[in-house]
Amino acid sequence: MEPLPHEIAEKKASMASLPHETAEPIVSMADLPRDIQHKIFIGLRVTDLIRCKSVCKSWSSSISDPVFIKDHLNHQYYKDHKNERFRHRRITMSDYKLCEIRGRGIIDRQLLGSSNGLVCVALSPTEIVVINPSTREVKNVTEPKILETDYLCWGFGYDSIKDDYKVVVGFKKGENNTCFHVFSLRYNKWKVIGDTHYVFTSNIGILFNGGLHWLGYDTSTKTKNVILSFHFSDEKFKEVPMPDDVTHRELYTGQTLLMRLGTVDGYLCLFTHIFAFEIWIMIKERSWRKFGLGLGIKYDAVHMIKQLKNYIPHKKPLCRQGRSRNYWLCRNRTFFGTPIFVESLVSPHFHKKPQRKRQITIIFKRS
Repeated sequence: MEPLPHEIAEKKASMASLPHETAEPIVSMADLPRDIQHKIFIGLRVTDLIRCKSVCKSWSSSISDPVFIKDHLNHQYYKDHKNERFRHRRITMSDYKLCEIRGRGIIDRQLLGSSNGLVCVALSPTEIVVINPSTREVKNVTEPKILETDYLCWGFGYDSIKDDYKVVVGFKKGENNTCFHVFSLRYNKWKVIGDTHYVFTSNIGILFNGGLHWLGYDTSTKTKNVILSFHFSDEKFKEVPMPDDVTHRELYTGQTLLMRLGTVDGYLCLFTHIFAFEIWIMIKERSWRKFGLGLGIKYDAVHMIKQLKNYIPHKKPLCRQGRSRNYWLCRNRTFFGTPIFVESLVSPHFHKKPQRKRQITIIFKRS
């Protein structure tokens, strides 16, 4: 039954008397509480956060806050740990050498280590820089006052007790000793640690459990192989027991290192990679377990630092770009010995910001 004309008119009049619905106001990021902004920012990639810093002063202040930088770093570690595509995120130079060389000092543009997104690179035995490949920030390290020698060992890591990043360099002193110096990024100076009665057979210290680890031997016996651990908190060396069947094994032949230290699944490991593959994993202190070819090899996300002459802070990342990401998925045992990496906002100038925000720093002088 069709409504009568007067019924239609009454309905229209009643609708006209109702208040008009108003559109919901659009809430911008600036209107959100700081804790909500914090949760949004913490899930973004470093490259996106750098763009966000240029939007307004309040965003830049929030993203540059040390508390946020630490929270974002922890979130990145957690996200990488939960990533099902790869086992670890690692970093190396784009001209990565498969074998360490003993007796040659340092290879040009040698990567010395990585910690919390910072990467330490040696351009020569006395030219060292600390960079953040994600933010392109660079810090030039003061040249160490060390003796001229053909053999050096190195390392880089974080001292969680003093909230400091440290560069470690050791050089052979006489026939039976190695002298170590440590550089503090916080205090911007070198300190002499002293001599050790060990000769080191590996060049680059492996960062594990708050300390650096090298292969070497005790000069008092000259036949006993040891793992030397340097802890950043007390700046002292101690021996880590090796697997029984490796204690007296030859670690190198000629100039080629036959065995290497590395990390896998959060454990320290010792492995061969020249002739046949064997790996020992330290399940707990003084307890090693040996694996052979049966060890499952998962993918690692490997970042490769480009060989650039100029680093311009806060521009494009320094790692080589793939088709859709800035890393390559690799399944190669050789990368067990390369540093663990995480993308972060941590600055090499964490203790003191550089005066100029955009400064071209020439660090790779060699082609």
